[in-house]
Amino acid sequence: MKRALSWCAWIVGALVVGYLLRTYVVGTARVVGTSMEPTLNSADIVVVTKFDYLLSGPSRGDVTLCRLPEHSESETYLKRVAAIPGDTYAIRGGVAYLNGEVADEPYATGTEGCEDFEITLAENEYLVLGDNRMESYDSRAADVGVLSRADFIGRARLKVWPLEQFFRPIY
Repeated sequence: MKRALSWCAWIVGALVVGYLLRTYVVGTARVVGTSMEPTLNSADIVVVTKFDYLLSGPSRGDVTLCRLPEHSESETYLKRVAAIPGDTYAIRGGVAYLNGEVADEPYATGTEGCEDFEITLAENEYLVLGDNRMESYDSRAADVGVLSRADFIGRARLKVWPLEQFFRPIY
């Protein structure tokens, strides 16, 4: 009987540790759609570190797992942080600008076909965009808008699927 209770305690402990790790430390996310191409393709699976934003907000260029405002709590999206609090981000004539300078976004495609857009972010506001600017549902949409720090779940770090890209870092 003592041995059975010991095994039960170990199993319950392992389940609790697993739950805590999955909830607060690391998880996975599957890419749905083409909004993050060419960085991420539909059906790719990525590892997301959830502790990154506990003490600070996302940085420009981070690929993040986030919840979009006004959407279901269970809906999550992979998007890139294009601008952080205090930044001015604009797309004018198909060129992206960050704080008045041409934005260095080698991962972005389709910007030349985008409508003009400009925003200056207040405190605790983040602009998220898909890398495939023509096919992305992101902060430019009226029903999405900017995100707050609380909307971010974690940072996408590594691809783990498909297998030929196993543990390939995400930039």
